[in-house]
Amino acid sequence: MLNQEFIDSLKQLVGEDRCTFSPEDMVAYSYDANPEKRAKPEGVVSPLNREEVSEIMKLAYRYDVPVTPRGGGSGYTGGCIPVEGGIVMAMDRFNRILEVDKDNFLVILEPGVVVKTLQEEVDKIGLMYPPDPASTGFATIGGNIAENAGGIRAVKYGVTKHYVMGLEVVLPNGDIVKTGSKCIKDVAGYNLTELFVGSEGTLGVITKAVVKVVPKPEARRTMTATFSTLEKAAEAVSAIYATGVRPATLEFLDRISVEAVEKAIGFGAKPEEGALLLMEVDGSDHALDSEVEKIQAACEQCGVITFRKAESDEDREDLWKARRALSFALCEIATEWEDDDISVPIARIPKMIRKLDEIAERYNIIIANFGHYGDGNIHIGMTTGKDGGPFPKQAKQDVVKAVVELEGRIAAEHGIGCVKVENLHWNIDEPTMKMMRSIKALFDPKGLLNPGKVMLKG
Repeated sequence: MLNQEFIDSLKQLVGEDRCTFSPEDMVAYSYDANPEKRAKPEGVVSPLNREEVSEIMKLAYRYDVPVTPRGGGSGYTGGCIPVEGGIVMAMDRFNRILEVDKDNFLVILEPGVVVKTLQEEVDKIGLMYPPDPASTGFATIGGNIAENAGGIRAVKYGVTKHYVMGLEVVLPNGDIVKTGSKCIKDVAGYNLTELFVGSEGTLGVITKAVVKVVPKPEARRTMTATFSTLEKAAEAVSAIYATGVRPATLEFLDRISVEAVEKAIGFGAKPEEGALLLMEVDGSDHALDSEVEKIQAACEQCGVITFRKAESDEDREDLWKARRALSFALCEIATEWEDDDISVPIARIPKMIRKLDEIAERYNIIIANFGHYGDGNIHIGMTTGKDGGPFPKQAKQDVVKAVVELEGRIAAEHGIGCVKVENLHWNIDEPTMKMMRSIKALFDPKGLLNPGKVMLKG
């Protein structure tokens, strides 16, 4: 229960129009994109600037009130859910792009800027912000930084951490610190910027970011290739890399996903096709035809069944149709799915899929797999089928075990949050966990900032 003095002080600080404590309003801040986990805050506050964030943190620190930062709420692991109550700090008013520095290929902006807004803004002047998660249209930069988001272009361009050059952060005690700079080479002190990237809002509240952008590619080419098995598709990926071509996008769908999409939209899949690769290359227009030819040759030597190239923007949209229709198509199989997000070394993706097939057979469930082949990120959908029924929780634990056996990670781009926190010990040994707890205690000795996330208390 919030102290009345704290409530009165918060209202005086930001005004009653930017904080609320009504039970009805709390519902909207009790979940993220994954409704599996819910927890209501006791209050919500919307600061306007870093000074207000600082004063709010000082106030919360004084009264021992937990604070959970929140961006667009598009996460899947409960990173912005207030599992220990307290207040949610909604960062939606931090929505300004402060500077676009074309000469130095960087942008300074606030954490509430939607990723797509940033991408569209720099696209106008021939630049590109490469991180491109599926939630681009509503996810915020701050949330992407907190989760170290990836996306379909990660195979060539990397993930969010590769584009964050500096941060302004408010610490749990209210101190305002600045990390990094506009300089590409910067070894002045510890690399604190990367410590905050991926920390899921447990170490500080981001109020400003300096992010890198790159020249927009002159052109791109899109193609799909289908194979009888995922093993054959894996051989093709290795053969493509051996040519020296690095696709910007390299997505895959397994047999269940291909069959579901074919049933839903009829995109022309053949019964013998058990895996689909969706690929894009970008760069100089005159060089791309050669890269496409190399990719096609690599696929042909690995037993490709169908190879299609987009000849126009309309063709490109048609080739993307299978990937974009997947969520809808899987809902035709079942309305309720248990989702997971993992990563394994790319050469072990076929082994991981085989283990998932074994788990599906063991528990008489359906498991669909798809994702970013180029960086080993597999998105898993598990269901008991159309009629539903109790889901065997041991199946998810078997998935975790299989991931660890293949030297993978239990979270790829959706973070640990509170949904996966109890399984983190599968990836992180106790000495390393102890060091992480020490870092958390250094920044947040009272454990008030986004508690219950990333790691369990020691």
